[in-house]
Amino acid sequence: MAKLDFKKEKQIELAAIWGSEVDGDARYPKRRGGTKKIRRSETIAGPNPADDDLLSDVDSNAEAVNPQNETPQKAKKAKKDPKKEYRLHCFVEPGTSKNAVRTVFDAYQPKVELRITQKGNLLNKSQYAVLTFRHKSMALHAVQKLDGTNQRDTLGVEKLKLNLMLSRRQGSIIRQKANKQQKRHREERIKGQILDDKQFIERFISQYVPQTDP
Repeated sequence: MAKLDFKKEKQIELAAIWGSEVDGDARYPKRRGGTKKIRRSETIAGPNPADDDLLSDVDSNAEAVNPQNETPQKAKKAKKDPKKEYRLHCFVEPGTSKNAVRTVFDAYQPKVELRITQKGNLLNKSQYAVLTFRHKSMALHAVQKLDGTNQRDTLGVEKLKLNLMLSRRQGSIIRQKANKQQKRHREERIKGQILDDKQFIERFISQYVPQTDP
């Protein structure tokens, strides 16, 4: 019968309890630096919440966009979701602070975020504010009172323009509807041109082509 090594068994048992690595009589804690590095990199490379947002030219008094394939139950849940609050955006002068935006919309107390959009080269940057209102009625009242007003002293714009802040999914739905409407108008225009050509040919034949008796 083999002799039991109680000392070694005790080391293995302690390693199992405390999460240590055993190398002979020496015991080392488990290396966790690699895991932490991976987690940090995942956090840095994670999706930016702003990436799902889309600037739009849709008027702020437009109806909210809901996916057509959404069931009523899902639509009901979406209304309770705090992320579905009514959001507007407006362009401001670069360097404008949040307090300046809050001063303009003080009566409605929206949540204010400042973001930067870039088109083309690095010099072509614009700053805009995202305003999240608790209720649609508050947002529409703010539009009624402030849209088109002169805010040069506070926001650096002579004519404040408020538009809807859409998600990329909502923007995709709006583009699909606009494309369908443009396609329908184009087809109707082509049909009208064909009908006009047909009527012109018929009039030309009736006026200038002699009719032969059978």
